[in-house]
Amino acid sequence: GVEFGADVCKSLVEAGAPVLHFYTLNLEKVVYGITDELGITENLVQQSNESDAKNMVAIGSAWARVGDKVKSIYGQGVVKEIRSGSVAVVESQSWELAFGQRPTFYLQKGHYEKLY
Repeated sequence: GVEFGADVCKSLVEAGAPVLHFYTLNLEKVVYGITDELGITENLVQQSNESDAKNMVAIGSAWARVGDKVKSIYGQGVVKEIRSGSVAVVESQSWELAFGQRPTFYLQKGHYEKLY
C-alpha cells in the first residue's frame, strides 16, 4: 500500500503533476506513510493516533465504525460492533419491540451502507 502509493506519486510528480491530492476515507495513516516516504513529512506515521482503526470496515467507498448510522433492507440502525469477517452488529432504529427493546441485526459487508 504505502510503497506502491509512494511509487505512483513519484511517477506523477516526475511527469509534471503540479500537486498531489489524497482522499483518505478515514485511513489517513496510509497517506502519512506516503508523505513520509516522499520526504514531504517526517514521522507522521509514528505520531498518528489510529486507536479506532480496528473498529472500521469498508462499505463500498465509505467506511463505517462503531456509532455510525447505517441503512439496510431492515431500515436504519446504529453500528454497535464490528466483528471479524466484516460483520456489523447493528441495532435497529426503525423497529421497536415490547418494552422499548430494539432488534439487533448481524449484517455482512455489502448488506448495509453508511448514512451521512
